This record gives sequence, structure tokens and C-alpha cells, in this order.
Amino acid sequence: MSMSKPALACALTAAVLAATAVAEQRIGIALALALLLTIAAGVLGAGRRASLVFSGLAVALAVQPLLRDAGWVVAIDVVGALVAGAAAVGHVGVWAGVRRALVAPWRVVGGTAVVVRTVGTLRPAAQEGQLRPIARGLVLAAALTIIFGALFAASDSAFAQLADDTVSVDFDTGTLVWRVVLGLAFLGGAGALYRAVERPVPGAARRPRWWPSRTELVLPLAAVVLLFAVFVAVQLRVLFGGAGYVQATTGLGYGDYARRGFAQLLVVAALTLGVIAVAARSRDRTVRGLLGALCVLTLVVLLSAHHRLDLVEVAYGSTRVRYAGHAVVVWIAAVFALVLAGGIRPAIGRHLPRLVTGLTLAGILAFTLLNPDRRVAESAVHRAAAGKTVDTHYLSRLSADALPAAQRLPPREQSIVVGALRARLARPDGLAGANVARAGAR
Repeated sequence: MSMSKPALACALTAAVLAATAVAEQRIGIALALALLLTIAAGVLGAGRRASLVFSGLAVALAVQPLLRDAGWVVAIDVVGALVAGAAAVGHVGVWAGVRRALVAPWRVVGGTAVVVRTVGTLRPAAQEGQLRPIARGLVLAAALTIIFGALFAASDSAFAQLADDTVSVDFDTGTLVWRVVLGLAFLGGAGALYRAVERPVPGAARRPRWWPSRTELVLPLAAVVLLFAVFVAVQLRVLFGGAGYVQATTGLGYGDYARRGFAQLLVVAALTLGVIAVAARSRDRTVRGLLGALCVLTLVVLLSAHHRLDLVEVAYGSTRVRYAGHAVVVWIAAVFALVLAGGIRPAIGRHLPRLVTGLTLAGILAFTLLNPDRRVAESAVHRAAAGKTVDTHYLSRLSADALPAAQRLPPREQSIVVGALRARLARPDGLAGANVARAGAR
């Protein structure tokens, strides 16, 4: 299946934009436009079948490079935008479709092959001479643009700087390789999203050959529920017993106790989702009752993990990793709440794959809009106001998103942090790197 001409035009434009205006430039409008064109290539291939909800989420995530300066947040948004684009043209009504949407953006090799195959279909027209006038026109347009652009750049330094910042093409080997790789990545990404339309996912998954009996489900689930109940009972004593109880029973301070086990609790929650995914196919009331109890107990386990993270932040302050940890806990808890609701209401259960996918992508968007770097800086402001120590070295490495909050630090800390942040703003953005957060920080 070949791409339509509009989809092909979007894919090629995204690749050229990525190679010329995204590579070697700051996070900004060029990256947002390249993402939007990549998503458009997939959506145009889907036609009317594209989901408006997931298309809207894809667009909202794709424009975040224009609004945010934090590279780690923008990286999450880029992946989220591509997954949302795949979900918009795919079939996320079943779990197999969700899995395909998650892996679709990474199939850049196959995506590139689709684009190349589509370009190959234009060869007969070229043999008939239909494309020769277009090719000559493009060559003439490029020549005239270069000539007049060079003359304008020579006559005005501001225009020359704008041209250099927007399309800075040098011939350093390493830089050229990076530009080619980035261009091919966007080209393949657009083709990969387009491929997500080609092979529909069957509406019903095949039943596995071996299926556990009622006894084989009830016994292990009952044991796991009992284990969870004992753990939850211990955690409730910790929540209400405070630092004295922790010190007396573990010999650890609150901060050391909180650091231990947070990741393990998240793994426990993730594995529990896997157990539920297997056992939830059973319609036995006992099995489903045990699964409901397991969901409720897991929510308490997540509350414990969230509490541990709070203790770490009280002792040592907020960081990007800890802030993201809170977001992960909230996301997993929301997924468990949906699973629990799906077990109670069959109507919700039938739409669970689509709901979980939408919840995840909407969560990524909300996480970005909450401005994580600024939240970390605001936490440091509150710590400083309470007379606690502030890690100025760490805060100095945050993005321009944190600058408005950093300006409220005490004078000594403010001079260090704000000075470092403003030093990185000295580099001009240019047109390709136009960014709302950096513009506001300046």
C-alpha cells in the first residue's frame, strides 16, 4: 500500500524540516512543526477513520516543544505525540491494538520503506515527462532562493543572523550524519504512523490453548490477596506510627526508610496488572471478587509508595525524578481505578483498552502542562522559606521553565541559580528555535 500524495508531501516536508531546522537548533517551533507534519502523514492516510480524540491529543502533545524548554519533558511529549498519532489511525479498542500503537512509532525502517515505495510509484509519471517540469522548477526555485538569500544576507546583518539561526547547514561530517539520521527518523516515523492503518487488528483475540481452571486461579489469587493484606496492615501502622515507629522497628530514619522499596512497590503494582490481565478473562464470581480485592489493596500499596516519596522530598527536597515518580504513582493508581470500575461495570470493561490509552496520553499532556521544572524550583523556594538547605547546583541545571520560580529564592541562592539559568539564555533562539518558555524567561 502506497501513501497518498498529501501524506507523502507531509512526510517529506517533515524530514527536510528535521534535517535543516531541527538539527543543531534549540527546542522550539521547528520541532513542533516537524511533529505535526509527521502526525498529519498518518492521519491523512487514515482518512475519516482517524479518531478525533486521539488526533487532538497528538496535536496537543506535538505543540509542547513550542511551550516548554525542559528537554526531558519534551522527549516524553514527542513519544506521546507519536503514540497518540498511531492510536488515532489504529484500533485501540482491543489490547492488541494498544500494543501496536505503542510500537508503531519505532518501526522507522518499515516506515521508510513505505515512503521509498511510494516515491517509486511516481517513476512512470517521470518517464512520461510529467515530473520533469516540476523538477526543473524546483531546481530553479532553489537556485534563485540561494542567490537572492545570499544577497539579502550580505546587505543586512539581522537577516543574515536569522537565516543562519534558522537553516544552519555546515559540512562537518559528524553534523551531516546527525542531520541525515534525524531526517530519516522523521521520514520513517511518518511512514510508520501511516503503516498503522494498513493492517487492522481483529476484534477478538485468540483464546490460548491452555487456560487455568477455577481452582488454579482461586488458590494463587487468594494467597496473593492475603500477602497484600498483611503488607497493607504493616503499612497502615507505619502511616499512623510516624518516625518513632519506623526507627523502633527498622532502625532506619524516615528518609532512609522511604528510599528503600519505592521502586519495588512500583514493580509490584505493574506485576499485579499483569496478573489481573490474565485472570480477568474468567467470569467466575470468586475469581472476580479476589481481583477486586487485589485492586483495592494495590491502591493502598500505591498510597504507601506515594507516602514514601513524600518523606524523601521532605528530607532532601524535590527533583525531576521524584516529581516524575509522583506522576507515575498517580497514573498507575488511575489505571487500577479504571480496571476496578471495569470489573464492576461491564460497559466500562468493554472500552477499557481505549480508556487506558486515552488516560495515559492525557496524563502525559497534564504532566507537561503542570511544568515539572517549575514545580521543582517552587519546592526549593518553600524549603528555603522554611530554613532548610537548597541544592543550588541541581537547581542551576534546570531549564528556563524554572526561572520564574527561581527568582523567588533567597538572595544568595537566587544569584547562583538565576545567574546560571540566564547564562544559558544568552544563546539566541532564532526562528526555528522560537520557544514561549525561553522568551518569557528573558
